[in-house]
Amino acid sequence: MSSSTYGGGVMLTPLGATEVEDVVDDCIGERFRLFFGWCGEAPLELLVVTDGNGLFGVAVDLVRLLQLPVLVPSMLVVGVGYASASTISDTVSARVRDLTPSPVTEFPGSGGANAFRRFLGSAVLPRARVLAPTLQHATYFGHSLGGLFGVHDLLAPDRLFDRHIISSPSLWWDNHALLRDKLPEVAAGEAFFCIGGDETDEGRRREGAALPEDHPFKPKPTYLDMVDDLQRFLARLQARGDKGLRLASLVLPDEYHTTSAPVALTRGLRWLFEGR
Repeated sequence: MSSSTYGGGVMLTPLGATEVEDVVDDCIGERFRLFFGWCGEAPLELLVVTDGNGLFGVAVDLVRLLQLPVLVPSMLVVGVGYASASTISDTVSARVRDLTPSPVTEFPGSGGANAFRRFLGSAVLPRARVLAPTLQHATYFGHSLGGLFGVHDLLAPDRLFDRHIISSPSLWWDNHALLRDKLPEVAAGEAFFCIGGDETDEGRRREGAALPEDHPFKPKPTYLDMVDDLQRFLARLQARGDKGLRLASLVLPDEYHTTSAPVALTRGLRWLFEGR
């Protein structure tokens, strides 16, 4: 990573009050890059953000804006990214490996969510608590495949996070396994689900209309309505009636898959903390 100096040798960074550390996980075979953003003194809340190469800066700036009218408490934001990547577009294969709960033949190397959860639990969360021993609760934020990973952790018996903000989860993964398989009992906690209103099949095609036909992000001919997927999943989750699970959801009018993440994080943080 490049850096610059100004005047008397003071280091300049794009975001103030941030730190970066690289951590190698031998089991996964990856050098992860952890981004730490200090939002207020003696942070009480931890916010862990996957896709850190693209969403860390968004998350830090949003938290700091929300703190101006004291809508959210002091917070340490931790972005989990990759040392080999400069932007989120460079992380496609790594995120498919780390954020998916089951292997799918179409995506070689996929299905490593449990190994990634172990890395978060053994390296990321302990490091955050060393840096900020005042932390009381841990919140997870993830978008798309990161949202799928958030659902995976929410349903896990050894859940890592107290609270989840789950944005546009890729519930189509593994032939819609989470809409097909029996759901486990969900422990007490808080979960906010959010998705763009234009993440329907028609909206996705409108969003990608300018992409060339051979572009990897061009929507495939297969029908996919992520809004309907989420609504069906939430209906299954709510039907369980799990005690102690505080749950909310929101469909954002006129937002695409690529535009919904910042709004989802804002609304999720407000739902969790505003008025407390």
